[in-house]
Amino acid sequence: MRNEELAKKAYEIISETASSNIVIQGLSGVLGFPFTIMADGAVIFTHYGAMLNRLRSLYGRTPVSEEVLIPIVKGISNELLFDVVADKVLGNVPIVGIYFNMICAKTMTWRLGILFTMLSARGEDMGEKSVADTTKLIRLVFPQTDTFKFQQPSYATFLKLVNSISDNSMEQFDKKITKALSAFDD
Repeated sequence: MRNEELAKKAYEIISETASSNIVIQGLSGVLGFPFTIMADGAVIFTHYGAMLNRLRSLYGRTPVSEEVLIPIVKGISNELLFDVVADKVLGNVPIVGIYFNMICAKTMTWRLGILFTMLSARGEDMGEKSVADTTKLIRLVFPQTDTFKFQQPSYATFLKLVNSISDNSMEQFDKKITKALSAFDD
């Protein structure tokens, strides 16, 4: 498959996962605490881990193992902390919490999906610093500027981002991510 075909399929996988996650998180919001926490724990395996493996498989990479998962979890923890806190605080407010659970689920799924796609398109190995920097870049490129909505990334923007790093060496990838991050410092 060509890079564009791979990226299109990856975009579809993320969109499908986000749609399914929105439904689950919305339903958990109806039931409230502790069901929201249980749903969050469950989707790590049913949605995020499955999405990562689907994307890795799409790009011909090996399935997730503990060695692969550890740098990802370490790399994303700081950048996604706000999303998780906002979800847990606002998501447990009666009635309104349903919407916050859904919007945070969509945001989290898209950000992780883009990260997983970029890492899979790049290559087999993933360094903790690469994961952290890429997660930060994704948050900056696709910000959630309004608490009440998340703008799904356009396919054209997604394609450009993924194609810019496809099959790069780790060094090339890190240089590109660092350069892109520096554009936000100005």
